[in-house]
Amino acid sequence: MLRPLSAAVAALTVFGSAAACAELPLADDAGAPPPVGSEGADTGTGTGTGTVVSVTDGDTLRLLVDGVELRVRLIGIDTPEMRDPLECFGPEATAALEALAPVGGALSFAYDRDPRDPYDRELLYLYAADGTFINLELVTRGHARAVLFEPNDLHWDELRAAESAARAAGLGLWGACPEL
Repeated sequence: MLRPLSAAVAALTVFGSAAACAELPLADDAGAPPPVGSEGADTGTGTGTGTVVSVTDGDTLRLLVDGVELRVRLIGIDTPEMRDPLECFGPEATAALEALAPVGGALSFAYDRDPRDPYDRELLYLYAADGTFINLELVTRGHARAVLFEPNDLHWDELRAAESAARAAGLGLWGACPEL
């Protein structure tokens, strides 16, 4: 289910110190991170690379970055839940993320303005080694809804347009789940 962000989230600040983080180039104007294989990672801000440890569900996974296992929530999307209770298209959405971000695979990531959610998960845009923007791909295929959690809106227009097209075409959850 969608979980509203509290006002406290807006007050979150970036954790860590500049001394503990490697200098990295920030995402370019299109929001693309450095390619997979770039050295270092800047957890809490900027961009970096990591290795997929596990996939929890269609919008959540664990990523190993510089020896630290991060709990990651993909920014700008929401997928049906796998438990409490199982929602229509939850298994399919999870399988889609597993295919795009397989365990052991390398991913690039980029933060937006707010680095963490109320559950202390890293909020990230993810990119596969071939450059596929995973958050957008899940929405394009109809495996996820586009959801704006302000202030993280860097790719909101793209995500919203992709959802509109997937919904109109009856792709994925839009064709499989009559309650939507």
